[in-house]
Amino acid sequence: MKTIILCFAVIPFFLRTASSQIPDIAWEKQFELKKSHYFSDVLELPGENFILLGAVEYPGDRNFDILLLECNRNGDTLRSKVFVNTGNDIPMRIIQIGNEGFVIACMNVMNEKVYQSRLMFINSDFTERWRTDAEYLSAILKTDIAFENTGIIWWLNTFFGENENPVLSLTKLDIEGKKIPDFNFDKIFLAEGYTVQILRDGSTGISSRVFPEKGKPSVQVMKIDTDGKIAWRVILPNNDKNLTPQCLCCSADNSLLIGGWAGLCYNPDAPVEDQIWDYDYLLAKVDADGNILWINTYNREGSEKGTAVAVLPDGNIMAAGKCETSFSGQIGPWLLLIDKNGKMIKDQVHKYRFVKDQVARIICTTDRGFLIVGPGYVEREPRLVGWVKKLNPVL
Repeated sequence: MKTIILCFAVIPFFLRTASSQIPDIAWEKQFELKKSHYFSDVLELPGENFILLGAVEYPGDRNFDILLLECNRNGDTLRSKVFVNTGNDIPMRIIQIGNEGFVIACMNVMNEKVYQSRLMFINSDFTERWRTDAEYLSAILKTDIAFENTGIIWWLNTFFGENENPVLSLTKLDIEGKKIPDFNFDKIFLAEGYTVQILRDGSTGISSRVFPEKGKPSVQVMKIDTDGKIAWRVILPNNDKNLTPQCLCCSADNSLLIGGWAGLCYNPDAPVEDQIWDYDYLLAKVDADGNILWINTYNREGSEKGTAVAVLPDGNIMAAGKCETSFSGQIGPWLLLIDKNGKMIKDQVHKYRFVKDQVARIICTTDRGFLIVGPGYVEREPRLVGWVKKLNPVL
C-alpha cells in the first residue's frame, strides 16, 4: 500500500458584508502536492470529524488511486491512506456503515471505453475488508450507493443491454458484499442511472436520465419500496433542452430535490466536437407522492451546471455547482441559496483554481454550517487540485 503525508495550508478569508446571505468561509484548505489530486465526496462522523474521499495521481501511468483522509473539525489532517488498484480509479461516493467502516463506490477504467463499477469496504481503521466488481461493464461513467438502517446497501449502475442500449440496474447487498437480488428498470424508455437516495420513510429514490422515442433527453425520478417495486415514477417536462441529473437529496417532508443542468445546443447539425452548448443550473422538487412541486433553472451570464444539493433544517436549499463560462470572467465553484419554493435568495461564485473547477459535494454539518469539497473527477483536465471549505451557518 502507498501512503502519503498530507499538508494543508490555511487560506485567510475576509468577512462579507452583513447583507450577504451566503455563509462566510470558516476555513479553506487544500493539498500541498505537485501531483494531480481531487476530492469527490465527504461525510461527517458522529464526533464531528470528516472523512474525505478522493483520488491522487502517480507519475508514469497517469492513473489515479483512491485516497481516504480523515480531518478534524478545524480541517487538520488526522490520517490518510491510498488504496492502490490496477487501472484508473474514479471515486464517486462514500457511505458510513455504523461503527464498522465505510463503503466506497468507484469506477475502474482500464481504457478510455471500458468502465467497470466497484465497491470497496474499508474498516474503521482504514484497512480493506472486501471489494467486489460489477458483473457487467458499465454503459456510463456513473455509479452510486445508499445505505439503509436494516443493513442493506443499494448499488445503482447502468449496464449494456440489447444492441448496447443502457439498462438501469439496482442491486441489494449485505454489509459483507453478498448480493441479494438485482432489479432492472425502465422497459419503457432507455435510461441511465445517476443517483440513489434512502428517503426518510425508508423507501428509496432514484434519479436517471431517460431518452424518449421523441423529444430531448429528460430526468426521471422513481420511488421504490424495499422489494424493488416501483411506487411511482415521474419525468420532468422538457422544453426542448437536454436535461441531465447529477444529485438527489431528501428534505424533511420526504420530498426529493433533483439537481443537474438543462443544455441547449446552438448548432446541433455540427459534428459533436464542434457543437456549442449553453447550460443552466436545473433544480426540481418532487413530493413524497410523486407530484412535481416546481422546476426552476438558474443562470448568470454564461454557462452553469448543478452538481450538489443540501437541505437546511428550515427547508431552504444550498445548491452548488460551477460556472463554466462567463462574459464577465466570473467562473468557478458556484453556491446558490434558494428558498423552499425554488426562489433564489443569493448566489456567489468562488475563486477557481483551474478553468473547470467545481463543487463536487456539499453536506450540512452538525453546527448548522456546511462543508464543500471539489473538484471531483474532471475529464481531460491535465491538472487537478483538491480542496475543502468549511462554511458557517446561514444567518
